[in-house]
Amino acid sequence: CFQLLMFSCQTQGENQPSPNFNQYVRDQGAMTDQLSRRQIREYQLYSRTSGKHVQVNGKRITATAEDGNKFAKLIVETDTFGSRVRIKGAESEKYICMSKQGKLIGK
Repeated sequence: CFQLLMFSCQTQGENQPSPNFNQYVRDQGAMTDQLSRRQIREYQLYSRTSGKHVQVNGKRITATAEDGNKFAKLIVETDTFGSRVRIKGAESEKYICMSKQGKLIGK
C-alpha cells in the first residue's frame, strides 16, 4: 500500500508543467495591489561614460551635471510588484521618457 502511494505521488509531480515566472511577473506587474509598498527615493545617477551625473533640465536629459547639482537630483518612484519605475527631476518635475527614436526626453 505504501509503495502504491509513493508511486502515485511521484507520477503526479512529474506531470505538472514548470511554472512560468516571466508570465507571473507580467501578470502581477499589470495590476496594483494593497501589499506592495509605494517607494519614493531621491538619487543621483552617475554616468561612467561622461564622468558626470544625469540631469533633467526641462526637456533636455544630459549627463553633464556636477555632484550636488539641483537638476541632477532625481526622484525614483515604484508602486507595484513588477516595479514600474518612474524617474523625474526633483527641480524640473519632468519625467524621463523615451521618444519613438529612442532618445531620452523630459515630459
